[in-house]
Amino acid sequence: MPPIDRFIKDHAIETVELAVVDTHGAIRGKRIPAAVFQQTSQFAMSSGYFCLDYGLGVLSAGEYSWASGYPDVFLVPDPDTVRLVPWRPGTALVFCTVVDRAGHPVPLDPRLILSRAETEARQAGYDARFGLETEFYLLDPGTLRPRHPRIPIYSLHDDSYLWPVLRDIQSALLAAGVAVEASGAEYGAGQVEINLGQSTPLAAADDLLFFRYAVKQIAAAHGYLATFMAKPWAESSGSGLHVHQSLRSRETGRNVFWDAESGELSMQARWYLGGLMHHAAETSYVAVPTPNGYKRSATYSFAPTHVTWGYDHRSVALRALVHGDSGTRLEHRVAAADANPYFLVATQLLAGLAGLEKQLEPPPAVTSDVYAATDADPLPGNVSEALALLSGSTFARTALGDQVTDLLCQLGRAEQAAADAEVSGWERSRYLESV
Repeated sequence: MPPIDRFIKDHAIETVELAVVDTHGAIRGKRIPAAVFQQTSQFAMSSGYFCLDYGLGVLSAGEYSWASGYPDVFLVPDPDTVRLVPWRPGTALVFCTVVDRAGHPVPLDPRLILSRAETEARQAGYDARFGLETEFYLLDPGTLRPRHPRIPIYSLHDDSYLWPVLRDIQSALLAAGVAVEASGAEYGAGQVEINLGQSTPLAAADDLLFFRYAVKQIAAAHGYLATFMAKPWAESSGSGLHVHQSLRSRETGRNVFWDAESGELSMQARWYLGGLMHHAAETSYVAVPTPNGYKRSATYSFAPTHVTWGYDHRSVALRALVHGDSGTRLEHRVAAADANPYFLVATQLLAGLAGLEKQLEPPPAVTSDVYAATDADPLPGNVSEALALLSGSTFARTALGDQVTDLLCQLGRAEQAAADAEVSGWERSRYLESV
């Protein structure tokens, strides 16, 4: 009996959720009766899901367009990814690869792009390790505001009213095989962070997508609305997605970022860091994909505004953490919580590998207040600046492919146009009676 069939039998699974990720990082798919799932090798779904914008308008991407009628693509379950959906009895979820009618991989599939990046790392002699930590808000669904106004940062008391939902989220993740390292109150009222354990790049992205799914579903069951929006309010802390990463030698199994002799970052780590810094600005849209996200990066916000790095420094774009073989790593702090984790991890892994190949030395580490003064290059301050860099980036087009890069640019332009056309409540309150 195949392992996935054994899993279905052992856990009395009645329904299998086929999961894919769309272009802007949302989980989508189909629910299939277990008996049908066991008798079928692939499942049809409209290619239009690749082309959705944030308002569920449908864009065009190469052969998937209004002219072609958005033909079917086919979901092929990856049996190694099957897991329980603990909050829904009798249900399992499995991530899928996406192929066309001829059985060829679909270039728009974010999991395909990350899988190829992971393979490139292996071919270079490394096993990449990624750990993702993200912030989010738990809100009252009626008021769309936190239920308590106090900022609970690190408090074990002020966020205790959220513990029942956080406990169920943590329990569900552990039951589904997702490693949880910690959870805690963050810098905004109703804001929390959960740190996921390290894994391979593709598994780390799958875990984050499942994590978002679990948070939203379990929060709703407790009467909360969970949001990964980057900056819900101007006066409150934004929500980021911090990407911890390191490389292990496939030959020795050791962390190549750790120099045991000096007790510092290795030369390989510095070159990898140089690659991350070199490509940070041109891939900024991958990390911050909405107009709202750029409002998160402000002075004294703990979000970076320039391409800087430092040792255990929380205002920089790249934070270096040196903790022996097991804990030495680099933390990329640019991304907003709503970023697509597959594109994000793929571009960062490939940027680091490019730095290694070219032996790119980073500038000196910062040891001062980077918000007060820095001569480092700024990160893009809005979608238009970010798209101009992404569209012309040879690196991005190599890492993501032309079709994905063009689709991301199309998506970004559509979102910016929608934002520009909106008349906000702030505008009404400021101008309605005063002019």
